[in-house]
Amino acid sequence: MISVIDRYLIREVIQNWLAITLVLWAIVVANRLARYLSEAAAGNFPGAVVFSLLGLKSINYLVTLTPFALFLGVLLTLGRWYRDNEMTVLAACGTGPRRLYRPLLAMAFLVGLILALASLLISPYTARTAYELQARAESDTELGRVVAGRFIEARHGRLVFYAQGISASSGRLEKVFVQSLANGQPTVITAQRAYLQSNPLSGERLLVLEDGVRYQGSPGEPDFRIMQFVQHGLRISETAPDAPESKRDALATEQLWSSVDNRARAELQWRLSLPLSVVVLVFLAVPLSQVSPREGRYARLLVAVLIYLIYFNLLRTAQVWLEHDKLPTALGLWWVHLIPLCVGLLMFRLQRPAPSNLLLKRR
Repeated sequence: MISVIDRYLIREVIQNWLAITLVLWAIVVANRLARYLSEAAAGNFPGAVVFSLLGLKSINYLVTLTPFALFLGVLLTLGRWYRDNEMTVLAACGTGPRRLYRPLLAMAFLVGLILALASLLISPYTARTAYELQARAESDTELGRVVAGRFIEARHGRLVFYAQGISASSGRLEKVFVQSLANGQPTVITAQRAYLQSNPLSGERLLVLEDGVRYQGSPGEPDFRIMQFVQHGLRISETAPDAPESKRDALATEQLWSSVDNRARAELQWRLSLPLSVVVLVFLAVPLSQVSPREGRYARLLVAVLIYLIYFNLLRTAQVWLEHDKLPTALGLWWVHLIPLCVGLLMFRLQRPAPSNLLLKRR
């Protein structure tokens, strides 16, 4: 049976946890959105894929932010209880900090299970989808990056596109200007329309221009030529772009389990460390939250942030060490989780006695 105190505690923790998660998630997503918009403006990929990439990335952000947000949620909730002397009242009724572990750890295990599902199954899928989407966008032809009314450079400046407009019905470029440099000769082409054509067998891609004029060479030179054409093909690339190599965070968990590579094992242990860190941080938050009423609920906030940064930086460091075979696989990242657990146990033993116990001793 869940007592009134348990429901009260869980409700407050969830409220603080969701509020912190929303704030942190909004900050991270806004930063990523600004980065994607700047890359789209630079022509690295079409602007149409920005929000698709952002939605896929935001799922991974939630998985990463959950342990920290829940840690702060427990810390702020218990900090307020100490500030408002609610912990004093609970201690007088026989409910000390140890009694609070039952609902908090039960919630931490439940959140950890959900996070394990997301970390092992959902995050790799969304990461893989995001990489594939971004690769398709970046490997798309220079034509796909053309924005109406803007010059776009390609081939390290040897090819320049400009289109006055893009037809809404056919998607073809209109009023096209192309400048290229081949074999030391400048070529300028103007055309009424242009569209992309690909060879599915060879992967060769052509920009087909219609109803235009081609100027080849330098004006005044003997080899300067002007040619009118009804249809003209301009080679964009000889072969289709290679697909980028899959990154480890996009590999399926089944592949990591069966792999003997140190990098794969390090990635697998990192995914398992995320749900485990939820339980570790909640365990640490209980003794860390004990403050006097004069200190306030935010007294330990800076300490909590520092502990979290040290904890997760150690996890990342241990992951790098494991990747470079500087740690045995059996030890891996697991030793890092023992550090905050030992700190929590030490703080719990050094905690001040409950106020009710002090009153009983004085009497």
